[in-house]
Amino acid sequence: MTYEHPVHAVSDDAVEQVVAQRQTLGIEAWAALARALEEPSLVAAVDAAGRAVVDALRGGGTILVAGNGGSAAIASHVAAEFVGKCILDRAPLPAVCLADSLTSITAVGNDYGFDDVFVRGVQSLGRPGDLLIAMSTSGRSPSILKALDAARERGITTVALTGASGGDLPGRADHVLHVPSDFTPRIQEVHMLWAHAWCEAVDVLSQPTAD
Repeated sequence: MTYEHPVHAVSDDAVEQVVAQRQTLGIEAWAALARALEEPSLVAAVDAAGRAVVDALRGGGTILVAGNGGSAAIASHVAAEFVGKCILDRAPLPAVCLADSLTSITAVGNDYGFDDVFVRGVQSLGRPGDLLIAMSTSGRSPSILKALDAARERGITTVALTGASGGDLPGRADHVLHVPSDFTPRIQEVHMLWAHAWCEAVDVLSQPTAD
């Protein structure tokens, strides 16, 4: 017996229609988001968080990055941009994605509970002068909230990226950045946009001619 996924029974016309529809909806959403992201107070907040990232690196700190699911993939991407490069060649910079080690995640999750998977990473690696970038589209992920609390206790600067509501994140971090959307894919895409902007700034500032 061959298992057939439900998508196997969909007609070619339906496939063409839905694929085109989702692209159109995404483009339309981004057109609206692009305007919303230009709101002056949001721009100022994102810039302030970016300066905090640069200042942590200038002071010899490490960038810690954390997120669950799709945000974990973004966290890994962001850490890699600092260790490698984003747009311009430069010396490697210290950054760690707290979700990268499956061994650590599963060990901590099994022994202490999933809510502690990032807390122990912050406690073992974080030092005053470091900076934690924590992503939660809902703002309610216990693992992210506990990591932010642990970071604050250790004198680590915190940047939280979330969606429109922010869940329980407001007041939980030094910088809380809200994407003006409630739709997870768009929220995560904006998180990547902001992080890329900070990584690009670091690359530019690392060049010999940068003032």
